Amino acid sequence: MRKTIYIGFLLTVVLLLAFGTSLERTQKEILTLSTKTKYFVAGNEIKIQFSSESKTTNPQLYIIHSYGKTLLEGTYKYGKLSFILPEVYSKKTGTVSWFLIVDEETVAKGIFEIIPNKNTQTQIENYLGPPSILAGGKEFTMMVAVPTDGFDNPVIKNTPVLIKNQFLNNITIDTEKTKDFIAWKNIFSSRPSGKILVSTECKNIATKEIETEVYPNIATNFSINYTRNHDFADGNQITTLSTSIIKDYFDNVVSDGTLVSFIITTQNNTILKTFGTTIKGIAAGQLLHPDHPDFYTVKGYITGIAESNSLNIAYKPILSTFNYTFYDGNRTLIVGPLKSFMNQLVPNGIKVTVKIIHKNKVVATLQEDTSNGIAKFHFPLDFYKEKKYQFEITTLGTTQKSETKYYDPHQQ
Repeated sequence: MRKTIYIGFLLTVVLLLAFGTSLERTQKEILTLSTKTKYFVAGNEIKIQFSSESKTTNPQLYIIHSYGKTLLEGTYKYGKLSFILPEVYSKKTGTVSWFLIVDEETVAKGIFEIIPNKNTQTQIENYLGPPSILAGGKEFTMMVAVPTDGFDNPVIKNTPVLIKNQFLNNITIDTEKTKDFIAWKNIFSSRPSGKILVSTECKNIATKEIETEVYPNIATNFSINYTRNHDFADGNQITTLSTSIIKDYFDNVVSDGTLVSFIITTQNNTILKTFGTTIKGIAAGQLLHPDHPDFYTVKGYITGIAESNSLNIAYKPILSTFNYTFYDGNRTLIVGPLKSFMNQLVPNGIKVTVKIIHKNKVVATLQEDTSNGIAKFHFPLDFYKEKKYQFEITTLGTTQKSETKYYDPHQQ
């Protein structure tokens, strides 16, 4: 009897398990996909529907989108189980994968595509660069156009885009098709310098122009010259150095602001420098006249790029002799008045140097600047105690040597 009861109990359990499995399978198998389209237009409502003979418990649709992942709750009505994609997802193109989940188990899956909306107004983003290139035809700027629909989705592949560019008197229009979301074109420079204006158009929507500057290429060798009021070494006037119009290999005037260095070598091989920047291709530098006769050799350079001819500039002395007088028992020396080439007083600030010599040895060198053509020196007894000295006076490149001067050691 007990054995019969035990066998009956086992049969009951098996039948219950079979019934539950059959019921679960029935609930999952009655969901049939009724949405057949594989393509949806961005911005439109995207609804995924399933046919169902009865309401399934807790159906959910798991969505994988380029914007992210989400789990949708369905609605059941008139034998249809519907899932509506959120607007933030339905506006963006791309491939969408979905998985239908019932009781935490995937019972169906599929994919569909969201394509750009042709009925919205096209928008275009343009990128042009670099913003400047050199003339000559070897360098180029690239125009990249990114046309999109009204929801900022890239348009479909092979959409034609007009890329227009204007340079001087030439206008060029090229048709490029989108690939990998963009249309692009390399625009090479010409031999002349100037501006390249570029714009694009797609589906009758035009953009504003963007520009790239075509600058002159590197400079070629040039010549230099000079101007001055006179050729005297007065230490006062200015010699102006200037270049010819500096151009590149393609006859373009070099850009304003090109730096030119003028290197000057004096007669005793001292190096001087002055600089100028180009305006309309010409650079100028200024050079103060020396305060003594000299011979300058000048050459201009655009560092590492171009150079000029050598230029020689000679400066004549403004005097060949000058007056000097001793006072106060030879303790005071007055040099001057110094006169220039028109017998006018020399400018203030002319240097006068006096070497004090005792027994053929220079014991001191003094220097003063002129004021109203005169320089004054004083030799105090505290410093110069010997009974006799000789003086060598130099100014404006001319040197004169005095006779030996004697001193009373008790006279200040």
